[in-house]
Formats: sequence, structure tokens, C-alpha cells
Amino acid sequence: MKAAVFARYCAEMSEENVARMRQTQVAFEREDKDAWCALVDPNIEVVPVGDWPEGRIQGRDEVWDFFLTADEPWEPGTYELDEIGDGGDRIAARMRRELRGKSSGVEVEYDYWVVFTFRDGLVARAEWFEDRQEALEAAGLSD
Repeated sequence: MKAAVFARYCAEMSEENVARMRQTQVAFEREDKDAWCALVDPNIEVVPVGDWPEGRIQGRDEVWDFFLTADEPWEPGTYELDEIGDGGDRIAARMRRELRGKSSGVEVEYDYWVVFTFRDGLVARAEWFEDRQEALEAAGLSD
């Protein structure tokens, strides 16, 4: 494959991955498990930030259930994905949302970085970071 054609192919794949990243988030927020599953690898792996008790979660059903459980205490809302760093098969994005506890009413700002890794056009891994630079490095991007 010639270099120019390969570069265009990589750019198109990367744009598709950014679109898929956003689609997975929209599907989750709609609680549309079928649409979400169509966008993620059957063996998807999730690595939560910090000292999360689970450490790593693997598999579509397990990850879906983990996300539902983590989101359950909060009022419904939309996560913002911005400051996207596009590394082709790895994308770093800042994920933010103002959270309000369903029963407590407590307000919390959710502000983390997540690196999505793609395999064969599907989200194969998602890893969260507190630090922007760590996320960019994990995605193979430099500041």
C-alpha cells in the first residue's frame, strides 16, 4: 500500500474510532445494551482509575454491569467527552460530568481521562486516569 493511501486509511480509521467512542457513550446513556455491545469487543477490558476495588473488569456483560452499578447512585446525565487526543487505535479523551446523588443530593464533579483502545473497529479496552499527561502517554501521544 502506498504511503499516501495508507495515511488516508489511518486517518479514516481514526475518525471512525472517535465516532465509535462517542457512540458507545451515547448507547450507555440510553441504556441500550444491544447497541453498546455492537460497538465493543466481546472481551473488552476496563481498568478503573486508582484503587477501585475491582481492579480490572473483562467481558461485555461484566463491563456493562460494572458501568450500570457505578452510575446507579447518580441522577441521569450526560458525560462530556472533549479534549480528544487521537492516536489512531488509541484515543485519549477527557470525560466530565456534574453528578448529583439520587438519595443524598450531594454534588460531585466527575473529571477524569480515559484511553480507549480499538481492535478491529471495536472498543477493546478503556482505562481511566486522573492525570492528563499519563493518559496521553498511555495513548502514545505527547503533549
